[in-house]
Amino acid sequence: MSLAKWRWPVHLESKNPTMDKKLCITVCPNGALITREQNPNQPYTPREIAQQAIAAYKEGAVMLHFHARDEQGYNIPSDARPYIEAIELVLSECPDMIMCPSISIQPKKTGAGLYEVETVQEVVDALLKRGRRFIETTVITPVSYVSPRPIHPREKEAPKTIVTPEKLQAEAKFIQDKGIKPEFMAHNFEAIENVKEYLTETDILKKPYFISMGPGMHKPSPKTYPDPWGMIYLINMKENMPPYTVIGTSIGGRNWLPITILAIMLGVDFIRVGMEDSIWLYPHKDEKIKSCAQVTSKIAIIAKELGRELATPDEAREILSIKKQG
Repeated sequence: MSLAKWRWPVHLESKNPTMDKKLCITVCPNGALITREQNPNQPYTPREIAQQAIAAYKEGAVMLHFHARDEQGYNIPSDARPYIEAIELVLSECPDMIMCPSISIQPKKTGAGLYEVETVQEVVDALLKRGRRFIETTVITPVSYVSPRPIHPREKEAPKTIVTPEKLQAEAKFIQDKGIKPEFMAHNFEAIENVKEYLTETDILKKPYFISMGPGMHKPSPKTYPDPWGMIYLINMKENMPPYTVIGTSIGGRNWLPITILAIMLGVDFIRVGMEDSIWLYPHKDEKIKSCAQVTSKIAIIAKELGRELATPDEAREILSIKKQG
């Protein structure tokens, strides 16, 4: 037998379909916590948020998630107007971008949690009054936690989330009944199990489910370092997702970039980037993120080099089974 014929049978495995899907990028210009003292580039006002979102859209972002803050950087307790202002500015330049405003408003009523119907109803209704494009999806955190401090000087209590089956089910039903796709932010395994036990196994949640893995984000989540434990944690979280789930990631902290790249290679559907979840561009350097366009571009380039094409906003809607709004 000739050498050529002997060598021919090797490497005949079939194609690996793990990354054979479009990648959706969500941009989150700000949260309620990171300040300009930590990162001078952190946007606060609706106009600043819109500028970040529009620039990120041009680099490939299809969805916008953001929080309302005042000019001093404090989280705005309960007011839909800053959301509406920012969204109007974004939609004027990016009419097909998916809006995912935060509804984690500091409750007016003592004892109410961040993610309860009575807490979010006012803002949700005000956004929907402007049109369904103003809130096509939104984030719910199905894990119990209490912030270490109030996030506005007028507030006496730190914001909290206390998850019970009744509260989570009521929240999910309220959001779905309004025609909004809930995105469940899974800071840890408890969050995934809560969604499965309270929502998917009870048939309350409509398919496909939308669950994002959020290690390294803020206080309630495990750290994403030291290596390789953050990466192992992400892999285990993904393996625990229920069937029929659109899987996202929102990696926070210094190690966000390598773990986000791992998520792309694991074939997740949505990647979230921006200045809500991280201050630093690289895990091993003290270089701060300059803009959301910077990190969106970086992830877009890496994804394309790995062979994954970016989804358009309409393709992202199709993945989530969201009906396009006119």
